[in-house]
Amino acid sequence: MNRPNGTRIKVLDVACRLFYSQGFNGTSVRDIAKAANVNVSLIHYYFKSKQGLFESLAISYFEPYLEMLESEQPSEDDHRLQSLVKKILHYKQSHYQLSCLLNRELSLNTVFAREMLVTYLAKENHLLTQILFNKNSHIEVTFKEKLSLLQLKGLLNAPFLMPHEFKDPLMTEASINHFVEEYTALMNDHKSVQMIAANV
Repeated sequence: MNRPNGTRIKVLDVACRLFYSQGFNGTSVRDIAKAANVNVSLIHYYFKSKQGLFESLAISYFEPYLEMLESEQPSEDDHRLQSLVKKILHYKQSHYQLSCLLNRELSLNTVFAREMLVTYLAKENHLLTQILFNKNSHIEVTFKEKLSLLQLKGLLNAPFLMPHEFKDPLMTEASINHFVEEYTALMNDHKSVQMIAANV
């Protein structure tokens, strides 16, 4: 029972690496099967298609991320925003290649991007609105708060939208905590972060 699960995880890991380095369109199921040392039919058995494999990667990324956000509660603590930023950055950096890959694909006008926007990213916005502004409906959110959230998300995603700018210093496991601390400190000085902190 453990072997098939291990094989499935191995295929996902290899697919993530190849999609990241070669792009989704530049990677075939045969490329993934060869690199993972498995039969092509096994990939079809688990994932049905290359698109299904890619969607499985997205699910494996977004579901734990959203569970992490769901565990956060609105708080009056002055350090709540900084703590949240660190958790999000640590998650994204711990899944560096997948963070970059998904951000890249979400920037394209594809069926996958539209589906992710409607489901996972809509839920992310809802949860962040609850955590940061203590509001349960997007109707209650002010225009200023929407802009603040947009700027915050832009800062959180920037290192993963431009991996060529950050590749060398941020790829190793040892650098994750250092990156999170340094980048959080810089974000803390940013006006949008101060604006959110003032609104919550």
